[in-house]
Amino acid sequence: MSDFEDIAAVSRLLAFGFQPGLTPRRNAEYAALVSRYRTDPAFARLLHAAARGFDLTVIAVGPRAGLVLGATAETQFAVSIADHIRQPADRPIAALAHLAIAALAYYRPEDLDDESHVGRVTVRHVDEMVEQAAKELERRAAEADEDDGVPVDHPDLVQLWRYYQRRNPVAPTGDARAHSKSRHAIIKRVAEYLADNGMLRRAGNENGGTYTTTARYQIQVREMAGQQMLGELAALGVTVGPDSKPAFSSPDTESADAADTVVSPAPAPDEPGA
Repeated sequence: MSDFEDIAAVSRLLAFGFQPGLTPRRNAEYAALVSRYRTDPAFARLLHAAARGFDLTVIAVGPRAGLVLGATAETQFAVSIADHIRQPADRPIAALAHLAIAALAYYRPEDLDDESHVGRVTVRHVDEMVEQAAKELERRAAEADEDDGVPVDHPDLVQLWRYYQRRNPVAPTGDARAHSKSRHAIIKRVAEYLADNGMLRRAGNENGGTYTTTARYQIQVREMAGQQMLGELAALGVTVGPDSKPAFSSPDTESADAADTVVSPAPAPDEPGA
């Protein structure tokens, strides 16, 4: 091919990468370009160079997820919580929702490397996970007699747990819908944002909304998520059962019998679509 044709092909592959809901399995041209990237080193170098021109990085290119791009601090393509959560007061809840969705979907480290793994999350279970983690942080802070209520061994969760507990989980409106400022409503907006951007797939309405993970999301979590914070949630005793429901046991419980007992979170009130 000529240089112009190569540049056109790279540009086309980048264009496919900007469509997060599209995968090579759904588009033959996309699949051919992904295959060329994986077999033609010169073409691969040209793609990386073109991505750098947009202040982007190539995280992965494969037949399952296609082209997965990452944003640098300089790029105009970068997104933040502020882009999809307009109210500043709701953003701490949304930040914890993003973290909990990732932790719930990939609660075992090996899940991030298992291409056959499909995580399953629901709005209610995400809320239960954060609520139980918040209660454990509160317990540890009380035991340590820390005046500000911030466990010193969890600096990345500073004060967020108290903020989360102040917000009502559901707070139904007069017509039985979840109030827009409730925790469930904010978690739902985060999940819908991830679904709109090819990270999750909508799988049902039970438990406030059920979603499954995509290959693109697995790659993003594995390569770019804060592994330290995921580890901190795991250290709080959060586990996930075969039904994808979070359970909780305190790792610091002194009683051996209690340490072997996993206590499931109390069910939340029924909500629309559950």
